[in-house]
Amino acid sequence: MGYVAKTLAPGERVLTQARFNWTYSVGPFLWFLVGIVPIFWVAFVHLTTGDVPGQGQWLYILGAVPAFAGIWLLLAHEIELITTEIAVTTTRFVYKTGLISRDTKEVSLNKIEEINLQQSIWGRIFNYGHMILRGTGVGVITLPDVDNPVQLRRTIEGAKAQLRGSGDDSQMTDAPDDSTADDRRTKAPLSAPPRLAPQQR
Repeated sequence: MGYVAKTLAPGERVLTQARFNWTYSVGPFLWFLVGIVPIFWVAFVHLTTGDVPGQGQWLYILGAVPAFAGIWLLLAHEIELITTEIAVTTTRFVYKTGLISRDTKEVSLNKIEEINLQQSIWGRIFNYGHMILRGTGVGVITLPDVDNPVQLRRTIEGAKAQLRGSGDDSQMTDAPDDSTADDRRTKAPLSAPPRLAPQQR
């Protein structure tokens, strides 16, 4: 059970859960490839020629350093993808990152003041974009390379409108009924007409 599911209030429902687009993983994956190229090159030369040019084992050690760095970057990125939660509920927006060190940003839907969407040409083609939310009490929430951002913004705006509508309905229910007051005034007993004094002859 994720963070959002654990923190749902009574009557609160999850409307949608967003995720990062696959393009968000391109950078870490390229760093991983760059890191493992040296060690693979040294191993390829050693296996094909039987000899390693230069200092031999030192080349293996120097090649292992960027390889481990690339593996670490890719592993950290995968952990970020697994532990990140982006959700819209009937009352709030939640953006949670981190596993051991958790960073959670939540804002009530009725306090979201602005939703900005930034999409490049590639973002339009591959259906991703940067979404920036500005809300009272949380400042700015930035979502990098979120998948299907237009649909996510539409869901947030629809939930905000529904939340405002339910608030207006409750105010109408609590307001006094003027027709009832009019009925009371209509049904009020009429006072008897004043008696006329007898005329003296």
